[in-house]
Formats: sequence, structure tokens, C-alpha cells
Amino acid sequence: MTLLIQRANRRDTLALHGKLDELLRVDQRARSELTRLDEQEPETIAKHRDAERT
Repeated sequence: MTLLIQRANRRDTLALHGKLDELLRVDQRARSELTRLDEQEPETIAKHRDAERT
């Protein structure tokens, strides 16, 4: 059962990333550094998100 839940979570995460990647590709105002944001540490991502909100 755990494997099934983990697989579903991974599928959902990959689908979400695919959708976001497509939005970044088509939006002319998107910054290229955002395409690699998922490779950063969670703390760095949180700081980036906080900075964008203000």
C-alpha cells in the first residue's frame, strides 16, 4: 500500500513539474533561473518564494 501511495505522489509531482515547465517555456517574462529552482535546497526555495511575495 505504501508503494502505491508513493508512486501516486511521484506521478503527481512529475505531472505538476511538467505543467510548470511548460508555463515557464511559453511565458516571455519568465526568468531562466526559475527552471532550475527545483534543484535547490528547500530552504533556498522558501527564501526565493518569500522574496517574490514582497
